[in-house]
Amino acid sequence: MLALMRGETPELLRGIGLGVGGMTLPLMRMDYLGSITGYLTLPFMAVFGPGVAAARLQPIVFSCVTLVLAFLAGRRWFGDRVAALGVLLLAANPSFIWFSRQGITVTSTMTVFSLASLIALDVARLRLGAGRSARLALLAAGVLAGLGLWAKFVFLWWLALLAVIASVWLLASRRGALRGRLRTGLRALPWLAAGFVLGNAPMLLFNLLGLAGGAGAPTLNLLLGSLAAPTQYGVVNTDFLGNLSKRLADFEVFLNGSYFWYNGAPFGNTLAMPWFLGSILVGSALAIRRPEWRKWLAVLACIAVYLPISSFTVSGLWATHIFILLPLPQWVMACAAVWAAEAILALPSLARLTGQARAPLATVALAAICVALPLSRDVWVSEQQHASLARTGGSGRFSDAVYAMSGWLDGQRIGEPIALDWGIKSNIEVVTAGRVRPLEIHYFTGDAVEPFKQQARALLTDPSRVYIVLWAGDQTAPGFAVFDHRAQFEQLAREQGKQVREVFVASERSGLPVYVALMAR
Repeated sequence: MLALMRGETPELLRGIGLGVGGMTLPLMRMDYLGSITGYLTLPFMAVFGPGVAAARLQPIVFSCVTLVLAFLAGRRWFGDRVAALGVLLLAANPSFIWFSRQGITVTSTMTVFSLASLIALDVARLRLGAGRSARLALLAAGVLAGLGLWAKFVFLWWLALLAVIASVWLLASRRGALRGRLRTGLRALPWLAAGFVLGNAPMLLFNLLGLAGGAGAPTLNLLLGSLAAPTQYGVVNTDFLGNLSKRLADFEVFLNGSYFWYNGAPFGNTLAMPWFLGSILVGSALAIRRPEWRKWLAVLACIAVYLPISSFTVSGLWATHIFILLPLPQWVMACAAVWAAEAILALPSLARLTGQARAPLATVALAAICVALPLSRDVWVSEQQHASLARTGGSGRFSDAVYAMSGWLDGQRIGEPIALDWGIKSNIEVVTAGRVRPLEIHYFTGDAVEPFKQQARALLTDPSRVYIVLWAGDQTAPGFAVFDHRAQFEQLAREQGKQVREVFVASERSGLPVYVALMAR
């Protein structure tokens, strides 16, 4: 996106881009990760200039939109009280707060598309006999779903959850209504499909251009290849039970907010999982006699289905993937609290005490008391994370050492250092607002593959080149390298009669090195 703002041709994945008005636009950042988040950052860079502020604001603003959409969707499904309490629980959730601030793996973009597509489908459901307005809502739902899949391939599992919701809607139909609903659903499919193709057009075009160029369909190849071979992050999808165990652990980590060790120390809400499980029991017992029981069943079914199906991945298994489930866990806890409060206040003695006029306020107050303990613990966890980050400056690749390295490179006017590891290029380029633009040659592997050797040998002919690695650790600490190429690089330098030396080290506040700048002469 910085390159586009400079009027340059940006780096194109597999050389595939779309020519528009003399520019070549990137379609995908990785085979399973679209360029949409970059395009959505452009308005922020135009207003605030390229750099950290724009990069931070984009995911934060989209998470604010997620909160609004979570309230709207919750109100449509469960009413104002559940919607309000659900948004409160979501806004306090440490994982929601910190992933929104961090902006990693386009999480907040996906929740905007997931919730917006759900609302659009609900609008279409209520307007099924309204003709044009229903078709427009279906088309919009398809476009939003397509954009979500373009954002990241993990959105595929949200599409599966929409199918789960539709199945509950069909199977929970009153006697005699199933056939009519099935016909209605089949009539809706063409509009949904048309919108989906429109929204997902960049990813589809990327794969079609790959086929036309003889490279095959990259995303499809990645998907099929992940069925048998390990992914690039080492996940073996045939080990379903092992992956499911990891996914269940990820769900608990996401719910309790303990993922963020790199802020300085891990903190977690130990009440989150027990409260969630208890809410399932309480809510299920109370939902039986409520008109919302079908929607309650749909929410539980979505969570129950997502965890096993998302154990299959084309990349890695991380707690970040649970983000797309939001705000379903919060709806579970909010429904249980509000319904329990209503049931308690409906008891004859309490009903006479509160009276009809004060019943709504009393319900909200009692429901808030029901979730006060886990909610306050969530707030405490986030406060501890902020205090720890302020004290430590973060850890490793997630530390403020990036500012030291970026400042040194910028001050030395080193415009194109060579990044020998992952997690260097984008950070430095954003922090320096594009003045320093590292060139990556790690090839997403720790092995010295032939392309790496060839490119390193060519670069080593220039003695003024600066190379950056992540510290690989020693006997006292494990280090922060992802794809450690330092030893291989030094061997290639020795073959050319050169010696590699460190010229600058950027350390975290604990004193551990993080980024190491090298030269070979």
